[in-house]
Amino acid sequence: MTQPSDTNQRTQTPATPLVFVHIPKAAGTSLKDLIARVYRGKPSLFFTPGDGRLERFATLPLASRAACAVVAGHEPFGLQRVFDGTGLTPAVITVVREPVARVVSLYRYIFREKAHPRHADFVARRPTVRDVLAARDFPPFDNHQVRFLAGAESHEKPFGEIGEDDLETAKRNLAEGVRVFGLQERMDESLRLFTSVLGWPVVTLPRLNTTGSGDDAPPVTDADRAAIAEANRFDAALHGFAESLFEGRLGALGDVQDEPC
Repeated sequence: MTQPSDTNQRTQTPATPLVFVHIPKAAGTSLKDLIARVYRGKPSLFFTPGDGRLERFATLPLASRAACAVVAGHEPFGLQRVFDGTGLTPAVITVVREPVARVVSLYRYIFREKAHPRHADFVARRPTVRDVLAARDFPPFDNHQVRFLAGAESHEKPFGEIGEDDLETAKRNLAEGVRVFGLQERMDESLRLFTSVLGWPVVTLPRLNTTGSGDDAPPVTDADRAAIAEANRFDAALHGFAESLFEGRLGALGDVQDEPC
């Protein structure tokens, strides 16, 4: 586990334990950096799928797990169960993103990031977005946000098998199981919610891991974007639901803050 540090001055006690369900290409790298600064000096687990750290953490004694302030990584809703038996109720957080923008960002990222499992294949074959969708073998292009927020069973479904039941589960988990969430396209307002609900200090969000145009990725056309939208209609419905919920929570926050002391 890591021990992050920086010079931020905190006037509140941040909520613990914190569980960050990091949906890929939804401002997560920047948010993890911010979380590391907010929880500086506290035991934290920032894991990568397949590195074994989450699995080892799950086998630790209850007291060791209870002492961990943060668990964060690319793992679907249900990650909070690593604290089962500790008597603690984790504060689950996440960020969602408009699905076409998320898939385009992921597509370009794969061309840029040599460590991505698909990088060599993409660089060699140079598939278009529509080629990737037509192959139907890459679930991150298929309603990936519903997959993450509906939980492990939905996350593991083959390409094209996400349905209305998965969407409704994802909506329910977002509304009832996530303490607070953000919208990638509205991160300044999202930080207001994180700060208020989680007791974070007033902080700024760094911009890390931004994809840009990718390393010579094929251009993404209007037809590609239309194909993404068609393939990710459940993610679009989830994002619309999230926007409505976000507006309500942000409005309620404003009402509270505007009350006289």
